[in-house]
Amino acid sequence: PSLRFAMAHCRYCVRFARSSFSLHHFVPRSVGHLRPYASVFSSYHRVSYRSRSIHHHHLAPMEDRLQEHLDRRRREGTLRTLLPLQKPDHSNDDEPSPSSSSPLSSIDFASNDYLGLARCRDQHEFVESAYRQLFPPNAKLSVPSSSPSSAVTQQPPMLGASGSRLLSGDSHLARSLEAKLAQVHNRPTALLFNSGYDANLSILSSLPYTEDDAIVMDELVHNSLVMGVRMGRLNRKRVFLFRHNDVEDLKRVLEEVTSPSSPSPSSTLVVVESVYSMDGDIAPLKEIMGLAQSMGAGVMVDEAHGLGIYGHTNAHDLKMNKKSNVVPDVKRIDGDKIKVKPKTKGGTGVLAALNLERHPALLCSIHTFGKAAGCHGAVVAGSSTLISYLVNYARPFVYSTALPPHSLISIRQAYESMMGPVGERRRRVVFRWVRLFREEISDGIAALKEEFPGMDFELLPSPSPIQAVVVPGNERCISVCQYLRNVGKFDVYPIRTDCR
Repeated sequence: PSLRFAMAHCRYCVRFARSSFSLHHFVPRSVGHLRPYASVFSSYHRVSYRSRSIHHHHLAPMEDRLQEHLDRRRREGTLRTLLPLQKPDHSNDDEPSPSSSSPLSSIDFASNDYLGLARCRDQHEFVESAYRQLFPPNAKLSVPSSSPSSAVTQQPPMLGASGSRLLSGDSHLARSLEAKLAQVHNRPTALLFNSGYDANLSILSSLPYTEDDAIVMDELVHNSLVMGVRMGRLNRKRVFLFRHNDVEDLKRVLEEVTSPSSPSPSSTLVVVESVYSMDGDIAPLKEIMGLAQSMGAGVMVDEAHGLGIYGHTNAHDLKMNKKSNVVPDVKRIDGDKIKVKPKTKGGTGVLAALNLERHPALLCSIHTFGKAAGCHGAVVAGSSTLISYLVNYARPFVYSTALPPHSLISIRQAYESMMGPVGERRRRVVFRWVRLFREEISDGIAALKEEFPGMDFELLPSPSPIQAVVVPGNERCISVCQYLRNVGKFDVYPIRTDCR
């Protein structure tokens, strides 16, 4: 299969203010009363029946308000729209799927499919073969035996999980996958979620905070982490930011929020990403973990963009030569090739690359499958106490239909590929392209300056496949991306800054 989809992930970004976290739109929790199912259903039908008699003009004030918000975004150049879909073509592996909005002949500099697994026909067959083995097409429903594996194979193919994990949606397949992922990430237990967004939202919105607790977040963490805090129980005055990847500033904030005179034990949680999704730089996790441990704080690490890209076998790819601003070649590090233990498995994240998976300050790690793994879902890896708590209190887990069996198998097979020879080969190619991109980008920026006189372009430092070039101004950023898509045939998209 083609590896071109794993080329350096170039995002043309605009950022007017580095700190975009705001709690003035705090979303309060809603508290309801438990009622029997029959009462809930009868109320629902009554509301639905009455709603038919509502005239359209009663909705006009809300419609007008919605349009005002859309018009404001249009004026600011931040209005989002779905792109037109390209005509499907299945003639070769290099063409996108029927649902893709990417130009057919362009080079992928925009997707999160770093290893090319999402659009790899070999990976697709790898998944389908495993699915047919566990769910034979002609299987008939029978009484499950005492063996977990036979209980799975005796089930006919299922399109969906049929319910939440706490009701009819649990399975031996889900349990065995969680056990495997806990082992892979060197944590006692693990819990699957429908997406990385759900996982982050679940943790931060459900933790049992006290009035003296605090959350300290990197100023550039993902929206899912920000929204998790907004929806949580913690007073917004106890949420703090530290400057991006600045350990000294983190120390300053931790010293300020720690209250040794508090009558009850307080807890502080530091929230970071391992690889930042917009800038592509790596968090100094060793220093952050060490500092957190010394000050009695816990750490939550989002590994969405670290999974599949980093691991035990390529810790050297975390570094970047500051003088040349280029990711060093493996052959040039200390004059020798990096020695890898034969039994070591790669691709399991930055925490694994730095041997921090069992660090005492680590509360949990979140590994998302929609990026390098090429499928969907996420897993939270942590202590048995944390996982049991999430099963009871994480609302997206409790009230969502579980991942279907095909998704579970896709996740399992993705780990097999990422941790095996396929993953190793593709990671080497990806980082070779990262080095090439950073070596050649200066010529590209010079050409863009000729095409767009007076416009500044800044390449951000990043050793990862996420490479960002900052263009000042939303409209300018959009015009540069359109030029690159139309003339250069590069599949790039503007990451615009919301003005509000």
